[in-house]
Amino acid sequence: MRTYFCFLLAITATIIPSCVPCEAIECDEIPPYGHFIIVNGTGHDLVFGPNRIYDYNRFKFYSLSATDTTFFEYQIVETGDARFENALRVLFSPIDDVAYMQLSDGDIDTLNIAYRTSESRCCGTSTIITNFRHNGSDEIPADTWIQPLIK
Repeated sequence: MRTYFCFLLAITATIIPSCVPCEAIECDEIPPYGHFIIVNGTGHDLVFGPNRIYDYNRFKFYSLSATDTTFFEYQIVETGDARFENALRVLFSPIDDVAYMQLSDGDIDTLNIAYRTSESRCCGTSTIITNFRHNGSDEIPADTWIQPLIK
């Protein structure tokens, strides 16, 4: 009897979710953003701090595919951290394995992007960035609020 009950419970658990109409499910769309501060080796902000050497108005974030260049949108966001006033929020869409960050005319960095894609019946395909690698450095987890990029 117990085996029958467990079997019935397992079948019910797999059938019930597929019976819920998609209209009743709220899909959380998480855009593939990265939040960055650009700092020197001692942690001083090189974009917004008193030791700034870069002008964020001249930045370009992009990816290359054959002869096509895709530019990514970015904006300035407040960090809520007393050490760093602002950060850059970059929308990596459409997402690619490699993106480039042009900080000045001669200063272009590489961002390797690791991500996972999942498919669901009601919410379609979703892509989540899992980590970044800046100029071949160690992995920088994307699930932290701000990823420091050391120059």
